[in-house]
Amino acid sequence: MLSKTLFVVAMLLASFFLPSVGHADLVQTINIHLTAHVTVSNTTNGTTHIEKMKTVRIATKDILNLLAAATSNDFKNAALVTVNRGQSYQVRRGTNILADVSDFFTDAAFNEDVIDQNFDSSTGKDSYHGFWLRSVGFDDHRGNAFSLNGMVEERMIGSVSNAEGMQTVSDVENFSGSGTGTLGGNFAILSGTILLSGKGVVPKNTF
Repeated sequence: MLSKTLFVVAMLLASFFLPSVGHADLVQTINIHLTAHVTVSNTTNGTTHIEKMKTVRIATKDILNLLAAATSNDFKNAALVTVNRGQSYQVRRGTNILADVSDFFTDAAFNEDVIDQNFDSSTGKDSYHGFWLRSVGFDDHRGNAFSLNGMVEERMIGSVSNAEGMQTVSDVENFSGSGTGTLGGNFAILSGTILLSGKGVVPKNTF
């Protein structure tokens, strides 16, 4: 499994030297399940100071609603996806790309991992199961944001490459993390999971 930096270089090279084989993309659907705790009231009655918090559930549809408001788009019945392992983030309806929303996300992966792997570099055939650390961030620039740190459990299968040097890859990444952010401008503490799953066709040994 290549580092994230090497992966980006490989994708750029593929775009120059493999134009005849079509798009070389791994597209993963993003499913977000977060819980946020946020203080919503702060009052003083005489010598008594009272603060109240509430718990907010945040799912992918909520992030899509925030993105729709921030970009003045209609994302009804759309999906949030990541392309080529965080190289870009998009909103899609079916195969139609409605918007590139990469500017609203940050994604940093650490190079070190702990793995079980069976990898044939000559054919590209790969079976990977690993754990690694990741930082994920979102900011709609309208008072709603989060920055999470945690661990990813990933399972990836790569097929034997074809005559054009391309292979089918399926990849599932289950991120579990926690961190801080804001909801409506109010400080929040968040935790939960983000699941990325999908498949695509990429140059042999891209990962």
